[in-house]
Amino acid sequence: MSSNYPNGFTNGVTIRGVPLLQVHPGEVFWVNGSSVLAKNGVGGSDGNRGTYREPFATIDYAIGKCTASRGDIIAVMPGHTEDIAAAAGIALDVAGVAIVGLGAGSLRPQITFSATGSTFTVTAANVSLSNLQFDAQVAECVTGLSLSAAADGFSMENCTSTENANDGTHNFVDVITLATGCNDLSWKGCTFIGNDANNDAFITGVAHDQFYIDDCRFYANVAQAAAAGLVDSSGNVTNAEIKNSSFRSNIDGALWVDFNGAANGGVIKNCVVSSIDTAGATSTGDFTGGHFFECYVSGDANAFGLVGGGGVVYGN
Repeated sequence: MSSNYPNGFTNGVTIRGVPLLQVHPGEVFWVNGSSVLAKNGVGGSDGNRGTYREPFATIDYAIGKCTASRGDIIAVMPGHTEDIAAAAGIALDVAGVAIVGLGAGSLRPQITFSATGSTFTVTAANVSLSNLQFDAQVAECVTGLSLSAAADGFSMENCTSTENANDGTHNFVDVITLATGCNDLSWKGCTFIGNDANNDAFITGVAHDQFYIDDCRFYANVAQAAAAGLVDSSGNVTNAEIKNSSFRSNIDGALWVDFNGAANGGVIKNCVVSSIDTAGATSTGDFTGGHFFECYVSGDANAFGLVGGGGVVYGN
């Protein structure tokens, strides 16, 4: 088996497809709040040195030890949990930092949101999040991740957004909000799951250039109180590419990609959409100025829709 990693290793973490171990020039800071690992002698404290054997306890503290644009990595150990109980409870405000979660499945690091105003803020450029879980544990958490206009170059890979097991009570209203002018944005291999009528958008923005989504899943499993785009903007999104992704909206007149500008640009291709209203889902994919190719919709008519060049064709 071929590998981009040294010495033939086939398992590792990549950022935008680049093997992490080969490219980082900066420091690696370790974070561990897991009681399981603490019993094995690697318990976390923000008074530690941030090494593997003396990890920090919190991601936010580790961010403060990083140097801008040096290529620092924050390695978060399996089983780590960290709660955000207020606005900017974690503030990613140092440019060029990569936060990388280790572990698979339920052992991936989990960041919880326990207040309606809890936010993970991103106010620095060229940062990345990888292999993390984000979980709403309060009713009506207004925004999970909030990106400022300075968060150009943001990327998010193999992350999951969920709601506490108490579905219908705990939820995000919007999972990710983007300030206007925040550009060069990327999501790859991410999953967003909502199970509450008060879910709005998974990603919502204003006006953005270079907007990339690949191999992601957006599932609104409970009918929204009011239809809102699962990925939406109030202005133009240009140089966009959304591909190989799945959307589910359990409401009539479903909105999946809803870019409300009149001069968007780019392509949406090879996506599948599930809706209880087929005609609504095909007609309300709003990307004026851009183009759809090979996107299929299945709804209450048990049919699929092929959207390309502005036309819709149905078949069995």
